Amino acid sequence: MKHFLPLFRFLFVSLLLLILNACAGNNDEDPLQSDIGMGGGTLGNDTGTLPGGEFIDIDGLPPRDPMGVPVEGAYAPVYFGYDSSSVAPSEMSKVQQIADALSSNARYTLIIQGHTDERGSREYNLALGERRALAVRELLISFGVDGSRIQTLSFGEEQPAVAGFEESAYSMNRRAEFQLMQ
Repeated sequence: MKHFLPLFRFLFVSLLLLILNACAGNNDEDPLQSDIGMGGGTLGNDTGTLPGGEFIDIDGLPPRDPMGVPVEGAYAPVYFGYDSSSVAPSEMSKVQQIADALSSNARYTLIIQGHTDERGSREYNLALGERRALAVRELLISFGVDGSRIQTLSFGEEQPAVAGFEESAYSMNRRAEFQLMQ
């Protein structure tokens, strides 16, 4: 059962995302479309045009696709050193950017996904990924974000950002990624 816990967590979060997405689709009025139609939305001039796949940038949040869904990877990942769950000073501005966006948009919550490189056992990497996600969570809380709006999830080594067996690939896989939820 212990080996299935990460799978259950992933399935639970996935199911929750599907339910939230379905509920969001039942609204009679899409606030994002209303903003655009009324001229209240801000179109990102540096990303193209809406018909060609332009992303919409509103309220200091990450870019959104034309359907109002945040673009995956819109917030830069926070990278970690080998076998470390400490957020480096060079990565603090990334966390501060997310804290600022969450502070000015109370209707959003955040899922922090912790990742590792492939070195180490599966169990160790799941625990390290969780420690990384929790470290970013604690930092966000210290920046004033309500902890009840932040969830953590560890993928360990299961979802590498870059394939490879050299340090350049490993360093890109030691990260925390962010998924914004409404």
